[in-house]
Amino acid sequence: MPSLPVLIAITLGVCGVVAVAFWLRRSRRDRPAGDAAGTRPTAPVQRMQLLTTGELSDRLGLPVERLQAHVSQYREVLIPKPGGRQRRLEVPDEATKQLQRTILKRLLAAANSHPMACGFEEGASIVDAALPHEGKQVVVKMDIRQFFESTSAQRVQAWFASIGWDDEAAVLLTRLTTCNGHLPQGAPTSPRLTNLVNARLDQALLLVARQHGGHYSRYADDITMSFSNRRGRKIRGIVQVVRRILRSFGYTMHGGRKLKILRQHQPQKVLGLIVNQRVALPRKTRRWIRAVRHNLDLGKPITLTEQQLLGWEALARMVQSQRDED
Repeated sequence: MPSLPVLIAITLGVCGVVAVAFWLRRSRRDRPAGDAAGTRPTAPVQRMQLLTTGELSDRLGLPVERLQAHVSQYREVLIPKPGGRQRRLEVPDEATKQLQRTILKRLLAAANSHPMACGFEEGASIVDAALPHEGKQVVVKMDIRQFFESTSAQRVQAWFASIGWDDEAAVLLTRLTTCNGHLPQGAPTSPRLTNLVNARLDQALLLVARQHGGHYSRYADDITMSFSNRRGRKIRGIVQVVRRILRSFGYTMHGGRKLKILRQHQPQKVLGLIVNQRVALPRKTRRWIRAVRHNLDLGKPITLTEQQLLGWEALARMVQSQRDED
């Protein structure tokens, strides 16, 4: 089982090869005609100019002074979860929420996240997260503890800096999108930022899965890997590698009931979808939807509103449509 430093080295090695290949291709394409000997160009290489708060002001359509003077306020909201527990949201005030929506639309929407990050992405759904795992011998489901709270403001600032914002602008953007040193669950910008900030994490976990002939996807804090190999010792070793990688990014993996290793003789469920053979809603759910529709058409009382039934039927159609397109 490779150690975490080896995995990181592999990741850096892959990135390095891609970067070198890209540079060579660009250098050949941009070489002046007649430069058969490949001599070094005489023009000086220009470094990327960092984006400033002035550029930030232009992109958001708001004065720099207003951005710098803005003070965000958050209120705590508790949402019931299955099992009697509660989810804690940090909801921004209306002015902050509007500002964050502008940042999301004008700065974050066009940024690239990892292709295997399926949650909170336009055009992606739970079906996209489940499709890579259909028909596999083993499906491993892992869960990140306190996902938003563990995504630190320091990592958010580093990401803004990595895409070209100077120190002042990166600090300002971080202050406008974080709360108490982390991404607040309840802010419009937080879901997209968790994907953008974690692109390197997704790539590291994808490499782990591929190294063992497996597949990987992530939907928010839900991590899924699947493999054709049924050997339990190897699977447990992979889980430990994932645990260490998550820890290196500031996350903690849930244990106990949140960690599930599902084999073909069990219902292999990913984000509520069965993947044992083909991605589908559980049979019990499909029968229930048909029964409710039948009762509604006969004028019998049903346990949910017609609008809710339409939502369930739309989900069933979406699952079938995306599965058939794959």
